[in-house]
Amino acid sequence: MRVDGLRRVPAVVAMLATAALLTGCGGGDEGSADDGGTGGAAEGSAKGTQEKAGGPLDAAALESAAVAEADLPDYTFTVFKQGTVLGSKGEPADPAVCQPMEDIRLRSPEPEPAAAAARSVHPKTDTKATTIELYAYDRAADAGELLTRVREATKSCTGYKDDLGLQPTVTALPDPDPGPGDEAVAFKRESSGTAFWYRVVRSGSNVAVFGWQGLAAHKSAGVVPDEVITVQLKKLKKLTETAGTG
Repeated sequence: MRVDGLRRVPAVVAMLATAALLTGCGGGDEGSADDGGTGGAAEGSAKGTQEKAGGPLDAAALESAAVAEADLPDYTFTVFKQGTVLGSKGEPADPAVCQPMEDIRLRSPEPEPAAAAARSVHPKTDTKATTIELYAYDRAADAGELLTRVREATKSCTGYKDDLGLQPTVTALPDPDPGPGDEAVAFKRESSGTAFWYRVVRSGSNVAVFGWQGLAAHKSAGVVPDEVITVQLKKLKKLTETAGTG
């Protein structure tokens, strides 16, 4: 794990990431999705083996692999500046088995990626946002380790005390179809009637994390933002293959 001194700042800073966002892409103040997550799922969704391909994407290339207005013209974007994408570790999750969920929430994944990019998007006709984090690793095995950590945690984590002192519940979800990716795991985190859904997808040596929230009791609770996920995964796969990393 990262040495605690490396990106350690008060956890509330991670929730105020809006101050570090670029609004030049037409975005508003989305902030860093109040994630949530539980539940990981069966291992049967992997579509391929974790094979090392070419070298990892650097920060500029990963930013090019992230969805932009040209890819989703009907959406409003808020883009994180390079250097502010990764969050920080706060107080350890209690119990420790739930730490991978907290790491996803805080944008502080383990293993630590070589590069990262992030944005929040929502339809111009709606305020329901989807957060997207992309992480590039040196090896597909490292990306696979992140998926394994989350999947294993969802088998035992049903709730925990997070860095904010809240006690969200965690619900394991079935592994979703990874689509253009290689494998995927999903979980839900719920606190005070608000649920946060996460989908973590590996594509070669890269990982995409999608998050969205809603009222747990709402009739459309948990509806997957399929268009955003599909467009992002297709673009990530295409650009990583072009770069020799897919």
